Amino acid sequence: MHGAVAVDFGATSGRFAAGKLVDGQIQFEVIEQIPHGPDERDGRLYWNLDQIMGLVQRAADYAASHFDSSTIGIDTWGVDHGFLDSSGNLAQAPMCYRDNSNLVAFESLAPYRHRLYELTGIQHQPFNTICQLVARQTADPSFSTRCPRFLVLPDLLAYLTTGQIHHELTQASTTQLLGLDNKWSEEAFAIAGWPMPDVEPTLPGQIGREIRPGVRVAHVGSHDTASAVCGFGHLSDDQMFLNVGTWSLAGCVLDKPLATPEAEAAQFTNERTVDGRVRFLKNIAGFYVINRIHEELGIKSSVPDWLRTAAEIEERVDLVHQDFYNPTSMVETCAGKVSRPPKTDAEWAGLALASLTSTIARQPAELTSLTSRKFTEFRVGGGGSQSESFCQSLANESGLNVIAGPAEATVLGNLAMQMLASGLIESKQEMEAVVSRSAQPKVYLPI
Repeated sequence: MHGAVAVDFGATSGRFAAGKLVDGQIQFEVIEQIPHGPDERDGRLYWNLDQIMGLVQRAADYAASHFDSSTIGIDTWGVDHGFLDSSGNLAQAPMCYRDNSNLVAFESLAPYRHRLYELTGIQHQPFNTICQLVARQTADPSFSTRCPRFLVLPDLLAYLTTGQIHHELTQASTTQLLGLDNKWSEEAFAIAGWPMPDVEPTLPGQIGREIRPGVRVAHVGSHDTASAVCGFGHLSDDQMFLNVGTWSLAGCVLDKPLATPEAEAAQFTNERTVDGRVRFLKNIAGFYVINRIHEELGIKSSVPDWLRTAAEIEERVDLVHQDFYNPTSMVETCAGKVSRPPKTDAEWAGLALASLTSTIARQPAELTSLTSRKFTEFRVGGGGSQSESFCQSLANESGLNVIAGPAEATVLGNLAMQMLASGLIESKQEMEAVVSRSAQPKVYLPI
């Protein structure tokens, strides 16, 4: 029996799921899920690589023990990475994109922002890989000489497992170092003051080395949103995708990059899909804001139960604003941007929920002005698609239908890409049909 194991890391949890193709549908089960987060050491935020690699190794062990032959595919959030020294050894644990040193580097790149957008089409954000490279070089001017090679996290995990150097396109496109031609931008690296990689990014769909008897690595859309978009199946021209978790990624699929001054001003980014097209999207603070407010207020009920108590509230805050990136207090930040701060838990739920959905609800009009396409529906995946409060609020705020699910769009897209790479699925068109048959979305209409 041939199977596939998807390893999927978000910014707050990681899991792996085992799947197989049965009667033209992908059937899968989440086998293990763990919480994870950055650790503070010497004033810096680092990811716990031992914990992350432990899950990868257990996923590989599971594949070897449960299938005659299998692939394993890894996806994570974007931008974060690790460094290899000149001998190919890991130089340090990957740092977290929320580390405040990246904000300083981001400001130092201000004179180059417009040119970087022309080169890469990537939204200006302090956590982009280019900002992190500048931050490392600023702290230690010899760092890029001693540790010239960086690998974005899924490629790093694959390297630590197989020993193969690989740059996957969907992840490379999050770095603000990939040119609009899908190759590394020499000028962007010059601006960063960092040596160019000697390996160009490639499309997903390749099979790598064997890591256990009968288990080989499959290079999938290793940026989790790329796998999520793949996990929606076919998207029509009037459908926006929205993947909602720690972040909310809202956009549409284009055939080629759109890196105009208008797109730059509207803060849209040009990341890549699994087939090399463009995820034209905006990064919006997601349930990170809601979860922070919930935690700071010490609310005892679960987040979904709390959101169901949301009071009607007229005020909103714009969650695209940089102040929501990593504030000391999310409650104080939100309170400082409204004329009358909420007084009750229900009012806080109303402000948090309405702010998220209203920020997202503005995006269809902005996308229409940039692409000349009219949008009638949101296709929503990720954990947020399981929140009835969120989905109904989004339908009401936007006036568009919300098609919620699959909640596990990322895992589904990861598995589908593995099956395409291994030949179980023969074409992209068949993959889209298989994915569509494998999901049962729920529809929310505006009321």
